[in-house]
Amino acid sequence: MVPEAGVLVLLSLLGGLLALDATSLGQFMLSRPLVAAGLAGLVSGNPEGGIAIGLLLEALHLAVLPVGAARYPEAGPAAVAAAGAFAGAPEVSHVALMVAVLFSMGWGWVGGRTVEWLRRANVELAVPPEGPLDPGRLERLHLRALAMDFARGTAVTLAGLLVLGIVLETLGWVPFREQWTRPALALSAAAALAASLRLFGRRRLPLFVAGAAAGVLLAWLQ
Repeated sequence: MVPEAGVLVLLSLLGGLLALDATSLGQFMLSRPLVAAGLAGLVSGNPEGGIAIGLLLEALHLAVLPVGAARYPEAGPAAVAAAGAFAGAPEVSHVALMVAVLFSMGWGWVGGRTVEWLRRANVELAVPPEGPLDPGRLERLHLRALAMDFARGTAVTLAGLLVLGIVLETLGWVPFREQWTRPALALSAAAALAASLRLFGRRRLPLFVAGAAAGVLLAWLQ
């Protein structure tokens, strides 16, 4: 559901900050889906739901590397929108979870297109027609670009929260059923993890297997 006004504002600002973290400022990995969704769940009062969404989205985004001029889905704001709206869903279920995850994946591509727009705008700002720049003006242009990226991330997050919140309030029309949404989510995460193995290389495969085995053992013990 759509969060309350205060929470909505906090989540939107969080999405703006995480948009900066992706490439513009910091790059502290806070914009990774697991961290972003966890923070959004904490702000929304449902950290467990945020972590659940974050784990699934992290598996699906594991192979996405936002480097250079590559085109990529923007994970941070989309994960915040998914976790924030899911936290207050009237019916917390695997159906709502699947809808939130699918929405986040699609909304990540929307955010990625806005990143491309911002890059083009930055080119116009950074290369003015009148010639060389003095250091003071260059600094102001840099701060303006950061402010634009923050505003863009905030707007993308806010729009995602509103759209997904309305969708989750009317889950009756969604053609998903509880008995198959859970295995579908598990299989999707497993397939995404398998596809990301190429990032590790053969030499690091034993470490990946050891980590996966430790995670399975921990889940079984709990």
